[in-house]
Amino acid sequence: MSLEAKFETLAIHADAWQTSDVAPPLHVASTYKYADGFNEAAARRAGLLPPVDVEYDGPIPVGDEHIYSRLSTDTRRRAESVIGALEGGKAVTYASGLAAATAAFLHVQPKRIFSSREGYYGVRGAMAIYCRTKPSVQVFHLEEEDPDAPYVFEDGDLIWLEMPQNPRGEVYDIRAYAERKPAGATIGVDSTFAPPPLQYCLQAGADIVMHSCTKYFGGHSDLLAGVLIVKEQERVKQLFEDRDNLGNTMGNMEAWLLLRSLRTHKLRVLKQSETATNLASWLNSLITGTCSQEDEEALSIVERVWHGSILGQPGHEIIKREGWGYSPCMSIQFKSPHHARLVVTRFKYIINATSLGGVDSLIEWRYGVDPKIHPGVCRFSVGLEAFEDLKADLKAGFLEVKALVDAMPAQ
Repeated sequence: MSLEAKFETLAIHADAWQTSDVAPPLHVASTYKYADGFNEAAARRAGLLPPVDVEYDGPIPVGDEHIYSRLSTDTRRRAESVIGALEGGKAVTYASGLAAATAAFLHVQPKRIFSSREGYYGVRGAMAIYCRTKPSVQVFHLEEEDPDAPYVFEDGDLIWLEMPQNPRGEVYDIRAYAERKPAGATIGVDSTFAPPPLQYCLQAGADIVMHSCTKYFGGHSDLLAGVLIVKEQERVKQLFEDRDNLGNTMGNMEAWLLLRSLRTHKLRVLKQSETATNLASWLNSLITGTCSQEDEEALSIVERVWHGSILGQPGHEIIKREGWGYSPCMSIQFKSPHHARLVVTRFKYIINATSLGGVDSLIEWRYGVDPKIHPGVCRFSVGLEAFEDLKADLKAGFLEVKALVDAMPAQ
């Protein structure tokens, strides 16, 4: 359904369906009765009956004419309608964020890939699997680009940007890459850490936008899903056909949970972003010389805060230029790996767990799962708890860990 409405209204009504249920029903059927005329249409396509002007447009059903849940379901279509409207494109959902990223690589079939050496290790792994099936693929790292001899992009290239980048939140200039690439090259953006309305990557020049819906779109740490959003109808048609053949579809329960979560998406994400921005400012206050005396001891173990709101953060000026918002996720770099590994279990409200984007605040010693990351870095996903409670929780945990590390024998 096409609506001219504000973001919040689209989140609730972009999937307007012909049903009397106010809340979307949960359908668990895996197969459906064939629509009237399906067999006759198949016979006409095969030449067993004379052709007619109007045929059944298979194999993907139209309207309510579902065949098999791997192809389509009401709830999954509704979730795709909403996400597409919020991002400003056409959405195709998948069983996970990694399934969506893999689908993007298989769809583009790049001859050369330009991406960061860092970012989410799962996507790096999916990229490596794709390259294993095509040994001729070349991979170039964005960090190694020489400003005096920049990369020259060609048709068939994939420029894959993760922004904000896991775990430190670097942001890339999509517009600059879009101006440099030829029409036959593709820009793919993993926008998981800052979904709309925080940033709009299609508007900035991306060809494909990917999200792990497990994170902010899901928002409650209770589902696995992913999505690709594109502009062109031909591209979305091919993605649907590929998904049917790959079988990497999102389940019925996950689709229902995702659709439920999308209704409150903006309210949640903007509040999380606001709280994260305030916390980042406080965490960075000793570094900037604006810290209160009572917080100095606790914040003395902080080496650096990585968040888009902080002046000097890679991508800070891009966010301001685009009028975007700041991610609810940040990273805190501590002065010692011992501070980082110990602090994650010292909080009352902040949970030591992986992932991000849910209503519960989560913190993780990132080196424990990705040894490419600096061992002093903890990733902090801010939830919907009160700023004052999270600040007090951080302060108490920092003081406890400072005492523990100070008491350690010298290495």
